[in-house]
Amino acid sequence: MEIVDVETYVLEVPIGREVGDSRLSITDCYWVVVEVETDGGYVGTGWMASLGFAPDLLARFVDSQFSDLLVGRDPFATESITADLRRQTIYYGELGISAWPRGAIDVALWDIKAKAAGQPLYRLLGGDEPRVRAYASSMDARHDREELAPLHGQYADQGFTAFKTKVGGRSPAVEAERVGAVRTAVGEEADLFVDANQAWTVKETLAVAEALEPHDLGWIEEPVSEFDEAAYGRLGGRLDTRLATGEMFYRPERFRRFLECGGVDVVQPDLIRAGGVSGQFEVAKLAARYGVPMANHFYYAISAHVVAAAPNGWIVEYIPEYDVAPVLETPPDVEDGHVVLPDRPGHGYRIDPDARDEYETQFD
Repeated sequence: MEIVDVETYVLEVPIGREVGDSRLSITDCYWVVVEVETDGGYVGTGWMASLGFAPDLLARFVDSQFSDLLVGRDPFATESITADLRRQTIYYGELGISAWPRGAIDVALWDIKAKAAGQPLYRLLGGDEPRVRAYASSMDARHDREELAPLHGQYADQGFTAFKTKVGGRSPAVEAERVGAVRTAVGEEADLFVDANQAWTVKETLAVAEALEPHDLGWIEEPVSEFDEAAYGRLGGRLDTRLATGEMFYRPERFRRFLECGGVDVVQPDLIRAGGVSGQFEVAKLAARYGVPMANHFYYAISAHVVAAAPNGWIVEYIPEYDVAPVLETPPDVEDGHVVLPDRPGHGYRIDPDARDEYETQFD
């Protein structure tokens, strides 16, 4: 079997209101789609989410740098393909924006491999449980405190038993008031996480963590800069609450240093930044050797397959504001706080032609 064509296109989907975290604020989500076609009749689909930055560049990157390297290749040769795609970008940086298209391509290749094997992706990866617990992860940093309780209460009514709210940029007392409003809405038995998106220093983290202690947090995510490994190590020795991080790591091996210094209690590899299905699963297996659970970042539809198959897979992040479901022909089922994995061969999803007609955007 050989790859015969690679197609990219961009879908622009309005969110409906301004949302964000401590770093960004957006109103539209761009889905940059990569479809890999083979001469065996299989088409693999991958996608990356551009939250307002350079979706046209991501699409053109595939067309200009990677398409010619893919045509004629065996889609099962994911490791050698990844090595060649990395080699193609090494002189101007194999991390950052050049990593995103590689991740989407890897997803498409695994879609093909699972289709050819006649198995759902999670089964091909070694999993056997088709339901994976999810948490409602709202981009609620721009919401007023009065909006938080009804928002998260709505997710609780939908069956979620785990929730995440955004923090950062406010005093410890104000952060505690906001998190307290969410805790009241979801109940004492629910798992509640917070995400600072690297907004604090070590000193600020300790102060806010103390203020939030009465709310029984399941983890504090990305409290300080991703580049300050020593800070994570210091925090790991002083905080009772779990530390979660990893969404910004562009190579699986970066997680090793955090695991070795005790600076991470929950790894959160991003499907696209970490290298697609291959990279995310590699991170999970690495963390398992340290007894650390894995909870993905973003891309719940595909990542749920990896979490289901990983020996230490814990929970899936579901972001309602960035839900890919509106552009998929058969969207994921999210029932009673769980992602229900499809039993179709492959990862189970393809872009809805009607959605493509409605949302596709062109660039000059």
